[in-house]
Amino acid sequence: MTRIVLAALMLTAAIPAFAQDRAAVRTACQADFARNCPGIMPGGGRLMACLKEKPDQFSQTCRDALRTAQAQRQGR
Repeated sequence: MTRIVLAALMLTAAIPAFAQDRAAVRTACQADFARNCPGIMPGGGRLMACLKEKPDQFSQTCRDALRTAQAQRQGR
């Protein structure tokens, strides 16, 4: 479970200005990654690949949090 939380944090980049986004992604996605990607080790894009393979199995809340974090990183 800890690995999934760490992976969710990595998805939002390690920039302090986005601490709130990282927390939002962790809160919104932790259970989704645990349920939909069991046994998948973080790193190398494996969790994102799982998300892309099963997007409909992730909650809308998780997908929205990931989109928001990505937009923040891109300066939108």
